[in-house]
Amino acid sequence: MALFMFEALVKVVARGFCVGRFTFLRDPWNWLDIIIISTLLVSQFIDLGKFAVLMTISLLLKIFTCSQGLKKTVEALVQSVKRLDCVIILTVFCLSILAIIGLQFFMGILKNKCVIWSMNTNTTEFDFHNHTTSPENYYYIPGHPDPLVCGNQSDTERCPDGFNCVKAGSNPNFGYTSYDSFFWSLMSLFRLMMHDFWEGLMQLTLRAAGKSYLIVFLLVFFPGCFFLLSLILAVVVMTRAEQEEAQGAEAIQREEEFGRIVEVLKRREEEQASSRAETPEQQDSLQKKKSAAGIRATKQEHVKEAEEHHRPLCCTCTDAFLKGDCCGCWRWLKQQSHTFIMNPFFDLVIIICIIVSTIFTAMEHYPMMEEFSETLVIAHLVFHGIFAAEMIIKLVAMGLHGYFQVRWHIFDFILVIISLVQLGLADVEGLSLLHIFLPFRVFRLARWWPMLHMFLKIVWASVGNLTLVLFITVFMFSVAGMQLFQSDYKANVCRPSYDCQLPRWHMEDFFHSFILVFRVFCGQCLESLWDCMKVSNDGVCVTFFMIVLIVGKLLILHLFLNLLFINDQLVDSEDKTTNTLQSTMKQTRTWIPKSIWTLWGKNYADQDHKGDTKKDNKEEYLALSSVSSDQLTLDDNHTNMATWEAPVAMAEIEFRTPENAQEKETEHCDVIQKLKDETHLEPEDCCCNRCYICCPFLEIDTSQGTGRVWSNFRRACLCIVQHKFFEGFIVFIILLSCAALVFEDIYLEHRPVLQRVLKMADLVFTFVFLVEMLLKWVAFGFKKYFTSFWCWLDFLILNVTLFSLMGNMLGYTSRSLRALRTLRVPSRFKGMRVVLKVLAVMLPSMFSVLLVILVIWLFFSMIGVNLFAGKFSYCYNDTSEELFSFYVVKNKSECFSLMDLNFSEVNWKTWTFNFDNVGMSFLSLLIMGTSSGWMDIMYAAVDSRQVEDQPRYEINMYMYLYFICFIIIGCFFTLNLFIRVIIDTIHQQRHKFGGKHVFLTDQQQKYLRTIKKRFSEKLNNTVPRPQNCCLAWLFHLVTGLYFEIFMVVVIFFNMVVLMVETDDQSVEKSHVLYWIYLILVAIFLVEFILKIIALRQHYFRNGLHIVDFVVLILSIIGLFLADILEKYFCSPSLFSVMRLGRLFALCGAFHHIRFARRIWMLIMGFVMSLPALFNIGLLFFLIVYTFSIIGMFNFAYVKNEMMIDDMFNFKTFGNSIISMTMITTSSGWAGLLSPIMSISPDCDLRLPDPGNCANPTVGIVFFSSYILLFCLLVIQLFIVVILELFNTASPEDTEMLSDDHLQMFYETWRKFVPSGSQVILYSELADFCDGLQDPLRIPKPNTIKLTHLNLPLFPGDQISCLDVLRTITTQVFGESGGVDKAKLDEIFRINSQVPCEQVSFISSTQCAADLIQEHVRDGDTEGTLVQVVGGASQ
Repeated sequence: MALFMFEALVKVVARGFCVGRFTFLRDPWNWLDIIIISTLLVSQFIDLGKFAVLMTISLLLKIFTCSQGLKKTVEALVQSVKRLDCVIILTVFCLSILAIIGLQFFMGILKNKCVIWSMNTNTTEFDFHNHTTSPENYYYIPGHPDPLVCGNQSDTERCPDGFNCVKAGSNPNFGYTSYDSFFWSLMSLFRLMMHDFWEGLMQLTLRAAGKSYLIVFLLVFFPGCFFLLSLILAVVVMTRAEQEEAQGAEAIQREEEFGRIVEVLKRREEEQASSRAETPEQQDSLQKKKSAAGIRATKQEHVKEAEEHHRPLCCTCTDAFLKGDCCGCWRWLKQQSHTFIMNPFFDLVIIICIIVSTIFTAMEHYPMMEEFSETLVIAHLVFHGIFAAEMIIKLVAMGLHGYFQVRWHIFDFILVIISLVQLGLADVEGLSLLHIFLPFRVFRLARWWPMLHMFLKIVWASVGNLTLVLFITVFMFSVAGMQLFQSDYKANVCRPSYDCQLPRWHMEDFFHSFILVFRVFCGQCLESLWDCMKVSNDGVCVTFFMIVLIVGKLLILHLFLNLLFINDQLVDSEDKTTNTLQSTMKQTRTWIPKSIWTLWGKNYADQDHKGDTKKDNKEEYLALSSVSSDQLTLDDNHTNMATWEAPVAMAEIEFRTPENAQEKETEHCDVIQKLKDETHLEPEDCCCNRCYICCPFLEIDTSQGTGRVWSNFRRACLCIVQHKFFEGFIVFIILLSCAALVFEDIYLEHRPVLQRVLKMADLVFTFVFLVEMLLKWVAFGFKKYFTSFWCWLDFLILNVTLFSLMGNMLGYTSRSLRALRTLRVPSRFKGMRVVLKVLAVMLPSMFSVLLVILVIWLFFSMIGVNLFAGKFSYCYNDTSEELFSFYVVKNKSECFSLMDLNFSEVNWKTWTFNFDNVGMSFLSLLIMGTSSGWMDIMYAAVDSRQVEDQPRYEINMYMYLYFICFIIIGCFFTLNLFIRVIIDTIHQQRHKFGGKHVFLTDQQQKYLRTIKKRFSEKLNNTVPRPQNCCLAWLFHLVTGLYFEIFMVVVIFFNMVVLMVETDDQSVEKSHVLYWIYLILVAIFLVEFILKIIALRQHYFRNGLHIVDFVVLILSIIGLFLADILEKYFCSPSLFSVMRLGRLFALCGAFHHIRFARRIWMLIMGFVMSLPALFNIGLLFFLIVYTFSIIGMFNFAYVKNEMMIDDMFNFKTFGNSIISMTMITTSSGWAGLLSPIMSISPDCDLRLPDPGNCANPTVGIVFFSSYILLFCLLVIQLFIVVILELFNTASPEDTEMLSDDHLQMFYETWRKFVPSGSQVILYSELADFCDGLQDPLRIPKPNTIKLTHLNLPLFPGDQISCLDVLRTITTQVFGESGGVDKAKLDEIFRINSQVPCEQVSFISSTQCAADLIQEHVRDGDTEGTLVQVVGGASQ
């Protein structure tokens, strides 16, 4: 304490206390000293308890002041958080709305439980309350600590026989999961937004409320949470980009200042040099100085040579040894070795050896046969020798000094030394872990693989100030958590567990606290928060965990974005380097044929010259055919076009810009369309040109005879297939065929009528699609039909359907193939086609990244096999459904001895997801990286001991580090690399299409421009003001800003009334809330009456007014039918939430305020992204629908286990789509896959066909493809769409002149100029501008304002309407919001009845100047001049 007080005192004396800019208190970092000193002083007299953590945090925060880089990083993070004020307020506001909706929909339903029915319910001694609140009377699912949640609706969870569904007891999860109050509903929605075990929340809600309430999640909760997350992400990205731009501008400014300083210094030196050389004496002195300096330099060189010559012998020998220049023989050997290692074949052999060595390492598994194990040992010995020989050869060729100058050689040297040590100490116990270093060889490929090299550079570049800040923050929260809750976990350990054992996630020691904070940073904090709230104060736990979660997410997000910006630099650096692997392969392909030709005695150069000649001829042929192919598309004849083809320069084709190429393609398409219109749908050729050349009989004369009939028939077919009704009919049949798949569930066998209908429908659908294909063959021809990808897809699907029907006739069932029908849908919807096109363009770039990710995961898989193979087994008691204790059964042999003693309940099992081989290790890592089920895998690893030993609780605790490393490197960095590739690909596509949005169709682009124009207009601009004075006063009242603010305050008060409702509120509170609700309904009714009187029929032109009207009607109806609505839907007061849309309109009204403008910009950006999100959402729904059908066909009979039960399964389409929706965010899918992975005897094949066993391979492929598709593609595309739109959105959207404004202006003009002339007298201009509607209106007194408009005057003091409109719109909307003169001329030429007169223009300013000069000559005073100017302006 004395040290901190002395430091603070020195700072105060040196800088001052508070007066001044750089004083002690003006630096926020000095506040930490005040907090530390204050807490230390108070702690000397008072026990601070948990408040002592403030001193600990302050002490740890002072670490940042030790480094200027850390200090600047923290300050930049704080500044970025300040920029999040708008989005934080918007997030809290929207979450509150969602919490109110959850409160009104699901309040109290999670208390429903299955209570055993007592036979003594009719007696007077029966206590119903005690019976329903006793936990022993509840029904529990085995393995679940909470009782089963149920409901009394038809689609809810049903209770078993003997139990009734009653609302009693507490809520699930220690009472912390509920919607019973606004706070708990807000916590549930926050849990849903953060994806923290949200699938459990949805399961409980649907069990109690019913499956139909999935619509609330899909249409309200999920979009709302996605909206908030995307806004937060977009604002953070924009803030980060602004900081990067500011830093770049500052760096450029510093460089410019430095350049100017250097120029000044150079000029000063030149001036000094010129001043010194003015006299000959000075020049001679300068020459002497230069010669003396040269002599000194020569002497120094001779001294250095002498020192080297007289260097001690030991230093000379050491230098020669390190460089490899000992003797002539050694130099000859060094030269030969250098020639050998520089051969491209040497690098190729090393690459092949690395790959083969990795394959052999990946082949290790458990259990292995002895012969296979010996083969792997021999293979490892061979590769150890190869890599050791490589190291020795390189040491000889390059010398020790040259070898260790290359970092990759140091890495190779370390791996070789470790492998040799492993071979020498293979039998020593404890050194077997050296075997895990073998997979590190795969990283040697980064030397020849640019993408892997870039990934390693990203990992290395992440080590910086921001990463250090992140680790210091984790350390700080770990210490703070241990200080806050250590004593509570010791004292109240029996509360969260029945056996009084500490939970796995606690804060009793530093290591567990560190692991728990890391888990919270990953977003998994719910279970730990529940345990903390059981042992400590609820408020302290919630506050601590929320701070840790929010700070951790922001730090990780900033680190992620920082790596994205670093990635840009890495990509630029990688573009400058050559792909070493490709160059090596190219040189090897040249070297091998050259050696072969040399052995045959022939010259390879001649063959190479022939190949180049052929290549040049081929390029020339391709250049010529590029023109002929375009011409052939416009010509229907089959003549050879080579006679008139002209050569085209290759450079003109290769270097044309994308924009020019797009323009040419557009022009070409327009020409084709015009030709098609002129030829009246003339069909193209049936076959390609080669077919006509090979088979001349295919070419027929279409001008007469049979050829003419055939041509007319093709024209008729073309008219049919291109008719909109035909296309609509095919779309209807496709949708109908997809909908028919819904009914093919497990209950179809019990519905023979429906089964026959579906069979006939399949035949009809197949016949229709066959007729469609035949018609298109005839209309388009085989050439055009099979050049379309979508036609190929229809053709293949139809063939699969036909083979499926044939198989059914022969007795072979192929239900899964019917799900391919849904693949026809994208070809008929442009939005999905656009998204699929972008995905197809991304595939090549994503393939290289996915290959890198595969290698990284292979590395962790091999390490996992070395660490945990054979250790994920356990002895299990099937009766009690628990593991045997370590003290009862220690290994597999003791478990089998119990089984030999006829203990039928004993069984030796293996965890479903393990590391016994690389395949299962990959699956386990996929679950680790994408699912919440990774906890079970980590628990099994931490409890593992040795191979075939019974697990023991946290005996191998430091295995947590393996999973932490995988989450950081295998998930975080690989995801960063993958998203970078997606963003780069989208930017390239946008640049290729001229900046257009790649996820939008042309119609959606136009719609977006219309929506943007619509949103830029004020909502009340187009409403005309009544002429009656009373109605005009009422109009100004209801359209005024203060009235709108008052109504928004009333709406907020209504929301507060909804927030204070609780499940167990008293009767008095219910009555008070009911009367408040009546008063609010009355206020809204009065508002409606006032607005309908003032606005008249224009009231319903505003969307918000329509919402208010509908809500008012529903509220009035709810006053009389409240009980019915609450029973079957929800409280009618919930509809008042829709009125909050007024708040967003109010933000648009306050667009001149920075805070409101930023919120409006965020909302507008999201609205602009809706069309693109709709396209991706269609593809999202199609994928969910398709996988739901496939899951229903393959996993309908899987037994109930883990997450598969009576409600969440694949037995029906409804249950299947609920299950697939539940895992769309990759949460909990391991619980669905685990029962599918069961094999006999865990599942029964003896049941009636097909039994309750599924194919594990199909299950793995099914869930892996589904999860990868959503995690790596769809979810990332959602984020990228939002980021792109927010990066391109303008923060200030200018208001535009609309057609309604022009119409109102013209109507007012007709009132003042009934004749329809386009000129008006200047004396009538003031009344005319006052008679206009807002926003064009200029109210009286407007004389001075009209004078400043500087309007041109016609002869006779007349003014043109076009000049008035253009000047007023420019003043109101600005230069960008007005309309140009040509458009105004066209509009008023249409509306006008009298042609415009051709007159000359005279400025009003010029007239005023002439009047002033005239009166000045006459000698008028200043007051007269003012009057003259005023009269001239009038």
